[in-house]
Amino acid sequence: MNLKNGKDIKKSANANILIYAKPGDGKTTVAGLLPGKTLVLDIDGTSQVLEGYENVDVATIDKDHPHRSIVEFYSYAKQHIAEYDNIFIDNITHYQKLWLMHKGKNTKSGMPELKDYAIYDTHLFELVVIFNELDANVIFTAWETTHKITEESGQIYNQFIPDIRDKIVNHIMGIEHVVARLVKKADGTRGFMLEGNQSTYAKNHLDDRKGCVQEDLILQKKTTTKGEKK
Repeated sequence: MNLKNGKDIKKSANANILIYAKPGDGKTTVAGLLPGKTLVLDIDGTSQVLEGYENVDVATIDKDHPHRSIVEFYSYAKQHIAEYDNIFIDNITHYQKLWLMHKGKNTKSGMPELKDYAIYDTHLFELVVIFNELDANVIFTAWETTHKITEESGQIYNQFIPDIRDKIVNHIMGIEHVVARLVKKADGTRGFMLEGNQSTYAKNHLDDRKGCVQEDLILQKKTTTKGEKK
């Protein structure tokens, strides 16, 4: 057993983040606003909004072979991790759809079998874990949905959460340092909710901020390039 006293525990140098929002509210644009160099996996075909961002390299998933494609992306990211400050996977809601559609192609009904959903849940959890072990900030995006919560008092309310399968969403949110909901105000301003409430799931285990503007999701580190101190 590896024991460590609380005074010796330090917060992670890298951030593991899950951001979610409605389609079109600016999730993908965040990749271009992150400090440092960012490697993006475009899963849902929205990377055109990154036009002109020289700090971003974009790989596109093979929609016909999503599982193999994301494994190849991970392998590339791991081999070239010294070149990047951020790994940005956009987005896992759509990845879920592609993965299950691919499984359905191999069945008589054209639909995934029941066992495929359980296999996918394990696959996604393992995927998030291994990406989070990379020496970089790792950001996953997802669309948003709502789920119903019933308290012991009998009160029922809906809460915004990432659109990930019910059986795995709590596990994914639980292992991330930050879960942030991106919201767009009527005046066009976009920002992240970093603290949860009854209507929105959010958390921030990296600092004391309860919210931030879109471009400040990850605060600028005191480095000029990866590994080089100012």
